Amino acid sequence: MAIKPASVFAAAIASLAFAAPAQAELQTWSLTGTAYEVSEGFTAPAFAEVGKTFRIDYVIDIQTPSLEGWSGHFDGAVKSFTINGLTSLSEGYVVSVNDGGLNGINTWPIDARSDGIDFISFFNLEATSHSDVASTLKDLATFAPTSSTFLRVDFGDNSVWAQPTSFVMTSSVPEPSAAWLLLVGLPALALGRKRLSAS
Repeated sequence: MAIKPASVFAAAIASLAFAAPAQAELQTWSLTGTAYEVSEGFTAPAFAEVGKTFRIDYVIDIQTPSLEGWSGHFDGAVKSFTINGLTSLSEGYVVSVNDGGLNGINTWPIDARSDGIDFISFFNLEATSHSDVASTLKDLATFAPTSSTFLRVDFGDNSVWAQPTSFVMTSSVPEPSAAWLLLVGLPALALGRKRLSAS
């Protein structure tokens, strides 16, 4: 009995799926805040003037483990952020600290931005310590609209302070492996069907 081409392709794709290593689990979280103060003598960009509400979109790997010997410090968890219409790959960390309670996200762009932003700090001073990124983000989301959360955007030596108004998960980003399997697998299955039709 002849082996059907479609079966071969399906089996190959299934084996790739099982063989693929675990990937990052990326989520997009959106933070909004209303500016209430700027450094003295500093003219803030229009989007961050006092009274303006702006948004920061973070792409975060919620599977990031805490640093060895420093539980609650998730270095490299923030992969990129978008603010003022510009997306930057980033460095920085998510942190969850029990001492006095502090959960937060500190991040900075890898390359210089045209709008001059070089550091963003979002934190909550009435936090519960957590051992994973997902729980830390949920804690931040719960406290975001309260007076215990703060948002600071730095432009070199100058800063804009804003009161966070919301922090919500807006989407999950597909794993690279899943996207790759879709790209590779669908054409292969189509080819298998064509061959079956021809025979």
